[in-house]
Amino acid sequence: MRKIYLAITILLLVTANSLAAEAPPARPTFRVEALDPAVDTTIATGDKLYLRLSYESPVAVRFLAEAVRQDELQEKSFSSSTPPYAAGRGEAIVWLGFPRAVRIDEIVITAYDMDWQEIGYMNTPFAVSWSDHAAGDARQLAPWVEPLLRTHRRVFDTTIDPQPTKPAPLFDIFFLISVASVPLYLLLQSRMVLRYRGEWRRAAAAPLLTVLPLCLYSIFGLGLQTANWVIFLFYFFPVSLSFLCLLWLIRWVYARRKAIVELARQEDKT
Repeated sequence: MRKIYLAITILLLVTANSLAAEAPPARPTFRVEALDPAVDTTIATGDKLYLRLSYESPVAVRFLAEAVRQDELQEKSFSSSTPPYAAGRGEAIVWLGFPRAVRIDEIVITAYDMDWQEIGYMNTPFAVSWSDHAAGDARQLAPWVEPLLRTHRRVFDTTIDPQPTKPAPLFDIFFLISVASVPLYLLLQSRMVLRYRGEWRRAAAAPLLTVLPLCLYSIFGLGLQTANWVIFLFYFFPVSLSFLCLLWLIRWVYARRKAIVELARQEDKT
């Protein structure tokens, strides 16, 4: 009987140890596997120092790299975006750079969860310099940099737009109306200005006070970018067309009432 209890105890201990070994850590663990360029290197200002990380985390994790010089955080650096990498085991890449000459002696890497709560921290002594005199031909990146950058961009794009959706039907209708409003406005504007007289013509010409300056502004290249020009077309022309349609309706009602009044007067005379 003792042998049976002993065998069961040993079996339970072995199972518990194996489960503990396979269980993911309560907090993420990560380390720097490689740098590009290597430590004690001078690179050009504006260039980037890439760090290859291996990690294991029970939750999705973000990584942020920061530079330190003589125990002082260097805030003038630029660093990589921080998309959330999937939970489990994997590799990540972070990078940082400087727009000016500087030498750092330590890199701090902080891990965050999806809610930007700090869940891990590591500081590593790495001496790297950025210099204005190191500029030259583009340096050859390490073989692991480009694949990890592609993964980084894919994770970032998936986080920003996890599943691109087709525009709603209402958006499609508005887009078609915006496109159709351009020729309709030009046609209606020209006809109303040519046919109307007096106050009606001046009212019909009101949209031209904005259209003509913006057209000249764009044609002569005075700084209106293409994107702004497109926005102008798709937002202003529908408004102008609506104004002219409303003006036409008001004039039609006015002319109809005037005709009724004239007809009534003629009947009174007879």
